[in-house]
Amino acid sequence: MGRSTTLKSQISHDVFRLFGAYILGVTSISMLLAIYGIFFYQQEEFRHYKALISTRLSAEINASFRQANDLADSTEVWTGLTDSVGRGSYLVPLLDKANQSKYFKLDLLDYLGRSFIQSSHSLSLLFDAPANIQKTIEDHQTHLELATMDHTDYVVVSVPIKADFTDSTIGVVLLHLDVDKIMATLNFPDELKINYSLAPFVQNASDLSKHSEAFKFEWNDAGKNYALHIQLQQSYLSAFLFVMTGLGVSLACGGLLFFGLRRWTRLFSERTTQRLDDLVQLASDTVKGRGDESFSDNTGDEIAKVSNALQSMLRNQRRATQRQAIFSRVFETAAEAILITNKQGLVVDVNAALTDMTGYTKEELLHQPAGRLYIPDHKGVDLPVIAEAVRRQGVWRGETYFLSKQQTQLPVLLSVSTLLDAHGVNQGHVSVFSDIRAIREAEEKLTDLLHEDQLTGLPNYRGFLQYIHEKQEGVPFAILFIDLDHFKNINDTFGHDQGDDVIRQIAQHLKATLPDGNFLCRRSGDEFIAVLDIDEPITAFKTQLKEMFKPAVFTVNHMGTVQITATFSAGAALCPDHAQSIKQLLIYADTALLSAKESGRNQIKWLTPQMMAATTRKTKVDSKLAVAIREGRIFPHYQPEVDLLTGKIIGFEALARWQDPELGWVSPAEFIPLAEQSGAIDPLTESLFAQVVKDSHAIRARFPNARMALNSSPQLLSGKRLLTMLSHLASELENGLEGFVLEITETDFALSAQELASQLQAIMGLGVRIAIDDFGKSYSSLSRLASMPIQKLKIDMSFTAGMEREENIKIISGILALAQSLGLEVTAEGVETRFQQDTLIKLGCQQAQGYYFSKPLKLEDLLALPTHLVPKTVS
Repeated sequence: MGRSTTLKSQISHDVFRLFGAYILGVTSISMLLAIYGIFFYQQEEFRHYKALISTRLSAEINASFRQANDLADSTEVWTGLTDSVGRGSYLVPLLDKANQSKYFKLDLLDYLGRSFIQSSHSLSLLFDAPANIQKTIEDHQTHLELATMDHTDYVVVSVPIKADFTDSTIGVVLLHLDVDKIMATLNFPDELKINYSLAPFVQNASDLSKHSEAFKFEWNDAGKNYALHIQLQQSYLSAFLFVMTGLGVSLACGGLLFFGLRRWTRLFSERTTQRLDDLVQLASDTVKGRGDESFSDNTGDEIAKVSNALQSMLRNQRRATQRQAIFSRVFETAAEAILITNKQGLVVDVNAALTDMTGYTKEELLHQPAGRLYIPDHKGVDLPVIAEAVRRQGVWRGETYFLSKQQTQLPVLLSVSTLLDAHGVNQGHVSVFSDIRAIREAEEKLTDLLHEDQLTGLPNYRGFLQYIHEKQEGVPFAILFIDLDHFKNINDTFGHDQGDDVIRQIAQHLKATLPDGNFLCRRSGDEFIAVLDIDEPITAFKTQLKEMFKPAVFTVNHMGTVQITATFSAGAALCPDHAQSIKQLLIYADTALLSAKESGRNQIKWLTPQMMAATTRKTKVDSKLAVAIREGRIFPHYQPEVDLLTGKIIGFEALARWQDPELGWVSPAEFIPLAEQSGAIDPLTESLFAQVVKDSHAIRARFPNARMALNSSPQLLSGKRLLTMLSHLASELENGLEGFVLEITETDFALSAQELASQLQAIMGLGVRIAIDDFGKSYSSLSRLASMPIQKLKIDMSFTAGMEREENIKIISGILALAQSLGLEVTAEGVETRFQQDTLIKLGCQQAQGYYFSKPLKLEDLLALPTHLVPKTVS
């Protein structure tokens, strides 16, 4: 009893000493944290207030200034300020419409600052005449002033109204911005006070009961900066009361904790005595083997350590028995075959999976050399090789072959590891192997599938390449590219399922029609490749093939049985006559196929010297293109754009030209597609743009106000590469890209409307005008056209060339009417005759370009042109 009292006294003394230190420390830290928290919280809260105020004011000020500027720029306002007759009938509705916002109101003043139109929303009469109105009248600039009416703060802005026909101010738009109403929408606390000033606030540090911060809110309108100084004030009192309340609650909780500790010290001493009694009983039960392993003492003190040590002895003993039973069960039921050998390589144990796989019984394998399972030939890895790898590395993993009792070869995935005892001494080996016969069979099937077209059962392109690789050299053969004419119409009419059925019928038809011994594969879609050995004169061979390519009839099940007639186009190249490289032969056969399609389809075309020359030229153009771009051999020529009525040159279109010493003049139609395919379109465009910008200085010196038109590949819109190029050019010019025009084709509209409009708006921001080139040539969406930020249309030359036909004149009239309704300029391309010029003038077209006026010229020839062109008949 005395020992229990002593333990209790010691615990009470230590606990209460720690508790006193805790109360003192917590109280001190809480006070410090509270003071810091008040300051930090209000700092963060004011930062939040500033962000909200800036965002809200920015939105309303931008909206109000935009509305005021719209009024100042309105021709109706100009008319009303200069003509008093009936102005109220249209100015009052205009002013009422502008005053829809509840946060700002607009009034119209005359050139002396007098209000001359009163709307239902007018506020100007409620204020004394602000001084900024007189400043605006004097210096024609926008001015701000703060005003207060009925305890409400207003920002009063006077915006000058200047018309195009006079340099003086003809009136003033007076904007009243209710900043208090705007701030009310932010639902700030009542104790937050907001002050406004056009001059910086003077900080006053005498009042420590308030937190005060001021900041400068700035904005820009029409290139001029404006600022409003805003001061925020909030009292510390509410936060201080909150902290003191929390401190009082903390002290009250400390008192409750004190009484709780007194009760705990009594219970702890009683609990400790009971634990000592339980420990004695546990020691007795452990000695007798009657311990209950479910008992556990988690207090962590010395008593718990002794108790848990006794429990651990029982648990370890039982776990060892359980692990042995589990391992034995896993060994017997594992899906993989397991073989255990001793240091001498003799089998000491096997599981059921091994006996099932090999056909041996366990008794037949025990104490036998494990090597009897290995195949002693070249198919498997030799046993000595595996043994040496295990001896050096302790493990070997790989594929080999085992031999079953029935002498069947079994492909297996084998893993051999060394068994070590607790001291790291080798006790033998364990081998785990899996039967991978199913995997081998699947690999063989997969190989077949990789070389077979699943739709037709014919070899696919991989199978074709394997066939060519294995084909005997020295045997002449022909390669045919075969394509079903207008297969897309079948898919569109009958559906893709019926289209697939037609493909299968085509495969069977071609296999049966082509000469015996042919190799036929499906490349993709409706394209087939045939390899035909040539064992007869080439003329007879070609005649035989020509007879085979006749229209064929196929059956389609679509709302009943439908018979369709299909024709084929084919291109053929010979090995070794045309080429020995399979890659070159495929290119030649594809070239011949393209010629067959261009010649009307339903025929076979053999590679000709002309086709080979075209392919060779294309290859040379492709190989020389990068060097030509790098060395600046591709340069611009300029074709004038003229005013049809006066003949005055109003602009030039830059057109790419390339003259190669070997190839001669290379058409853009040849090298532009190759540049797009090879990725060279970016450096090509950059080079041409740079040359045009450089030439523009001399051109504009000779032809003032002439616009320079640039053409761009649609690919450059992807990834905003075109915008990046133009931005870089604009940054290097004093006036940016003012006076430049970017011509895009209707194919560029493949981009989404939002993405295209966004990029074009950004390009226009650099000073570039946007024109649609070759308008009417492709499909056009009028709804998208109306939403695009463009300024000009260029009528495709095909309509101009066909003006002898009435329908083309109607199309041109429709384009001109469309452009007029959208407020767009129009230029007709390809004007070559006086008749075309006169007809365009009658239709109302004012601008044109074409050989009738001038062909594209290099810079020095262009500078020799007169400012007005007298059209000459093209000889």
